[in-house]
Amino acid sequence: MDGLRGFAAISVVLFHIGHWLHVPMLASNSGLAVDFFFCLSGYVLALAYQHRFEAGMTNLQFLRVRLVRLMPLIVLGTLVSFAFVVMRMTVKHESVPAQATVLALAFGLLNLPYFGASKSLGGPQVFPLNGPQYSLFLEVLVNIFWSATRRVRPLEFALAVAALSFVGVGWMGFGGDETANFWRGLPRVGLSFFLGVAAFHLDRRTGGRLKRDLVFWGAAAVMVLLFYFPRPLPFGVALAWVVVVAPVLVLSGAGVRLTSRANAAALLLGELSYPIYALHYPIFCWVNGVYQIAARRQDPAAESVAVIAAVLIGSYAALQLFDKPIRSILSRRAER
Repeated sequence: MDGLRGFAAISVVLFHIGHWLHVPMLASNSGLAVDFFFCLSGYVLALAYQHRFEAGMTNLQFLRVRLVRLMPLIVLGTLVSFAFVVMRMTVKHESVPAQATVLALAFGLLNLPYFGASKSLGGPQVFPLNGPQYSLFLEVLVNIFWSATRRVRPLEFALAVAALSFVGVGWMGFGGDETANFWRGLPRVGLSFFLGVAAFHLDRRTGGRLKRDLVFWGAAAVMVLLFYFPRPLPFGVALAWVVVVAPVLVLSGAGVRLTSRANAAALLLGELSYPIYALHYPIFCWVNGVYQIAARRQDPAAESVAVIAAVLIGSYAALQLFDKPIRSILSRRAER
């Protein structure tokens, strides 16, 4: 599952490169990786924190742990993008509203949406300095809701929330990243996250009998096919991925065992997945901006290679030199 999470994160990078550099048919449907992340999060958090809650962990302690995990890279990504906007204003002399830029910085550092941002700043994204950050806001939101309601019959409640969210997604569609579709993000995260929670409790009730390697590898093959299908998927197929394939992938994948070498590679991909996701937009902005200043043109092929390399190297450096040390310090302080 760590390996798949890394694969999904890299697929998101390719999906956004295709959109940002106008490269047709490049990982055309990998935006659906967001829903896989939510589903996996629901399963993993239920697995990791069920016993901790039973042992006395409070909702506030849980929230603190989650913020320690998520916020350092959110802050770093926001600052890197803010520095890029400042560079545009000073070096390229672009007209970007200064007051709106400061507001976007403040909201981004607090991981709160900023509605109505101007296009010159990054609007209509609700996180104009780091567009993909919207899903991290939704992740924190659903984490708070789950921890507050976890005492209710867990499997039945998770299925009920997922069912209501399914109706919401069917009615409104996918979204959450822009001002116009922001509210679509609520049923979207509710559907996938609580399907992941339901998968955990179903697995627990059946004693793990639903874990099958063959099912996992079949679902993984479907994941690759859907993500890299060269045309946008019909809404019904995308919804089937969210409701059927992703939960089956998470549930069956939790029982798969790899060789030691493959396991080491998968763990590394899993570690890199969050830095890749949180930082790929700010890194893209800098690579694309500097390249166009130097070459005075856009070159999708060369820039794509440069962006992928910069994202992988920058994510590894951020993980080792920033994220891990900061989280270690914050965790020690929280324990005291």
